[in-house]
Amino acid sequence: MTASSPKATAEPAVPTKSQRTRERIFSCAIDLFMSHGYEKTTMRMIADQADVNVALSYYYFPSKEHLVLEFYRNFSRDFIERSASVLESSSKLEARLIGVAETMFAAAGPYHAFAGSLFATAASPTSPLNPFSADCAEIRTHGIALCARAIDGCTPRVPKDVAQELSFLLWVFNLGMLYCWIHDQSEHQQKTRTILRQSVRLLVGLIRLSSSPGSRYFWRQALSITHLVRSNLPGPREDSK
Repeated sequence: MTASSPKATAEPAVPTKSQRTRERIFSCAIDLFMSHGYEKTTMRMIADQADVNVALSYYYFPSKEHLVLEFYRNFSRDFIERSASVLESSSKLEARLIGVAETMFAAAGPYHAFAGSLFATAASPTSPLNPFSADCAEIRTHGIALCARAIDGCTPRVPKDVAQELSFLLWVFNLGMLYCWIHDQSEHQQKTRTILRQSVRLLVGLIRLSSSPGSRYFWRQALSITHLVRSNLPGPREDSK
């Protein structure tokens, strides 16, 4: 019997010319957003920076919004990957929630200067950049799933009926913390971090009370409202990538 040969290590796929061009356009767009702001950056500026014609930049990204959606996807993927170690490091809900939010701040840190310029557009109900839009449905789903993992097996234990909607509430909470962080001009955004710690402490205290008979009515009402809001959110568009 001959000795079996070692398995060949799979080589990483070499990016195609098209993929490299797309990545160059995206990278140049982010650089321009950071240096000039979102509103002042045009698709022509992006094309010039990437050394491609405008038509080609529109082929890969039909609008500036598509570039920002790509940024959102990359940011969300990076943030969620970084959060895995946070969830594994502790079973305490307070530590997990604070750790996930701090991981989010760290991932967003390099973009703090230009993040504020996106707020006005993203806040519009009709904007595809709105976190509650159909275009952001996939990103939203991944964020809610991360929050569900944060409460899975945590201490204090979260009752099942509360857990079903709490993950969505925590996603909204993280979204609020991110917006607060974006507009926080205090040193190292310490005001936002103080709000985060105090809010999480209050939230965990409410969860501890969730099993008491006196709080059941409050939780039923809160969760029914949450369910109504979540059930009315649009799903992903059929043409979304």
